[in-house]
Amino acid sequence: MPAGRDTRREAPETMTSSRLRKRWAGLACGAVLLLGAAVAAAQPVRAIPADAAAARLVIDAPSAGAPQTATLDGKRVGVAPGLRLFGADNQLLASAAVAGRKLLVRYKLDLYGQLLTAWVLSEAEQQALKK
Repeated sequence: MPAGRDTRREAPETMTSSRLRKRWAGLACGAVLLLGAAVAAAQPVRAIPADAAAARLVIDAPSAGAPQTATLDGKRVGVAPGLRLFGADNQLLASAAVAGRKLLVRYKLDLYGQLLTAWVLSEAEQQALKK
């Protein structure tokens, strides 16, 4: 090849259009996948065990000297150190943030009879529980 000679060829117009169509198709597929993922993420999945009992929960206000306690349908129980309290939107709630409020929940106790996990029920879940 002689030096200084440009060996690159310019693509014909149809090739450029074809590349553009492929890029736009790829972008459209990507947008559809992102939209599908956003819709799936917007719908929370709640996996409440079938054996989780239902009750009215009142978490007592925390105090510095005593372990935290809660009341389940009038019965006082201890709160496990690793308490997980899930809100109706399936996000974790701080027990101090809901202290003193009456919440309709489904719950699980640990081996020592302490409240380990509780799920605050949404309106639809409360209606389904009553049926």
